[in-house]
Amino acid sequence: MTLLFVYGTLTTTADHPMGALLRRHASSLGQGTIRARLYLIDDPDDPGQNAYPGALPSPDPDDRVHGELHRVHDPDAVFGSLDDFEGCSPDWPEPHEYLRRTIEVILHDGTRHDAECYLYTWDVSTAQPLPEGRFSDVAPDVR
Repeated sequence: MTLLFVYGTLTTTADHPMGALLRRHASSLGQGTIRARLYLIDDPDDPGQNAYPGALPSPDPDDRVHGELHRVHDPDAVFGSLDDFEGCSPDWPEPHEYLRRTIEVILHDGTRHDAECYLYTWDVSTAQPLPEGRFSDVAPDVR
């Protein structure tokens, strides 16, 4: 069973075409959190015009990023496209902005699952921290 945790533009509420691709090939297992810090990244290729979320794993158990857990029914149909969207396919130069890694997800019912997740890898010193860990709190303001 392949699980994927999403916290930003791939979530249902973000209504992004790549999230729609995920939902065509996956089923939702519910809302949950990962131990990470969330940042709003100003797109280096389009500064001031485009921003998106990036989660970095955190050693602090109080740092939580909220999102959705999905069971991916057809990983071959999903991960190639998502890896390319997240800039971590072999077609993208290294270092990749995101890497798909396994991370523990805690669902709202308290169950724990290991899932794939796209985690941010670049410098966040100029990024805006989102201490509540919810991209949906700023998503309407993001272009």
